[in-house]
This record gives sequence, C-alpha cells and structure tokens, in this order.
Amino acid sequence: MRSTHSPIARSAVRPLTRWLVPSLTLVLGACGTGPDERSGGDAGRGDAKAAAVDTLLYDRVGVEDGDSTDWKSFKLAEDAKVTINIWWDDPKGVGATLELRDMDAKSLVKLKHKGGQQQEKIGPTKLKEGTYFLRIQADSGASVYSYEISTGSDDSGGGVPDL
Repeated sequence: MRSTHSPIARSAVRPLTRWLVPSLTLVLGACGTGPDERSGGDAGRGDAKAAAVDTLLYDRVGVEDGDSTDWKSFKLAEDAKVTINIWWDDPKGVGATLELRDMDAKSLVKLKHKGGQQQEKIGPTKLKEGTYFLRIQADSGASVYSYEISTGSDDSGGGVPDL
C-alpha cells in the first residue's frame, strides 16, 4: 500500500514532534495535583465520612498532596449542645478553615485556624436533632489533625489528646 503523505510533509512533522511532545509533557507535568484530586473520597459534602460523636478521630489535609478538603457528617438523635475540638499536629504548617453546616448546607459556624495554635474549638453550640456536616478546608500547607465532636458538657478541650 502506498502512503498518501508526501516526503516533505513527513520531514516537517518530525522536528515539530520532537519539540511538541517534550513541551506538552513539561506543561502538563507542571500543572501538579488539583486541590482535591487525591481527597480519599471526602472532598464534597455528598461524600462526607460519618464521624462518631464523643469519639476521638483523626485525618489529614494537604494542599500540595491534593487533599485540601475533608467533609465529616454526624447525626444527633436529640437536641444537644455540641463542641467540636480539633488538634493540629503541625499548627504552623497549615492554613485552614473549619465550618459547621446543617443538613440544608447552611453555614452555622466558621472558624479560621490561627497559625501556630495547636488546639481550637467550635462551640458549644445548641443544635437540634438531625444531620450536620463539618468541613475542614486547608488553603495552605498540610497537617494531620485529631478531632472530637462532643455532646453535653461545656468541655474546654484544653489539653492535647492521648493517641
């Protein structure tokens, strides 16, 4: 079978291919990981991971790692006073926002992490029976964090949890 391409066209394509392929590889590689490309399945409110109330839990957020957002959900069987404590493993290495939302996605409380502060809390906040969501959003850096969604007493949560 005879080629329909002329020898001139093939010779012009070779230098273009030699230049174009490495350039595209460099450009696409420089794009990096998207902010939630490696979220572990909890980057959106609809994919929120269930969090047990009155239990110490942990997770991690990292902008450069492609896991900048974690969504948690929790259910209250009755009206309760809720306090959410969070402890950062690297409080100077992460910039983050915590946000408590109700079942209709309405923002109830928003807290901006104060760089260098290891422990922070939301509440106590009076909440009605139902499902609620906690969003942990890193806007810079990365850190492992421990958190506890507590009901009942007005616990200050001042100490670092024993893990």
